[in-house]
Amino acid sequence: MRLVRNLQRKRKLEQQKKLAKGVAIGTLVGSVLGSAAGILLAPDSGKNTRKKIQDGAVELKHNVEKNVEGAKSNLENTLKNRKEGIREVVGKIRSLRKTACEDAAACADTIEEEIAIESEEKSE
Repeated sequence: MRLVRNLQRKRKLEQQKKLAKGVAIGTLVGSVLGSAAGILLAPDSGKNTRKKIQDGAVELKHNVEKNVEGAKSNLENTLKNRKEGIREVVGKIRSLRKTACEDAAACADTIEEEIAIESEEKSE
């Protein structure tokens, strides 16, 4: 029963993701087409229109470069934090391993001492 419910939930989530993706793409395409139509249909000279298009392209390029740099910086910071976290975990594991080895050695020494004591008692 749970398996069927999980599959139904999974299908529903996939459908919602598809719908959200379609809406996002539609909004983006509509915005671009609306902007282009507004620029091209505006009562302005061709020279001014071309200048506006050029300025818009330059601004778009600048925004894309800025967003790429921001994403790159975020990714670098995330990777740095993850590496530090991994190093900490490895250090803790090494410390635990060392402690476990020391504990095992101490236990072995204690057992050897007890065996020696018992063998002495038996020989007496």
